[in-house]
Amino acid sequence: MYSPKIKEQLIPVIYKRAKREHKPMTAIINELIEESLYKIYYCRNCNNQIEVEKGTKEAYCDHCQSEVYLITSSL
Repeated sequence: MYSPKIKEQLIPVIYKRAKREHKPMTAIINELIEESLYKIYYCRNCNNQIEVEKGTKEAYCDHCQSEVYLITSSL
């Protein structure tokens, strides 16, 4: 499996954040990558959280079986 190298200058920043949040460095990195790849929406019908790739124009709510009824998260 391919494991990309993280820039050396980022390691201290990630380390400090991991210590501050009491999480492993890998958890911090995974969260940052997921935040950059995905956007959170909420279904207008049932308010169920829907995670979709950024740039995606359509989605489907598995909870209430509705399509594309999305509003942007206020987070």
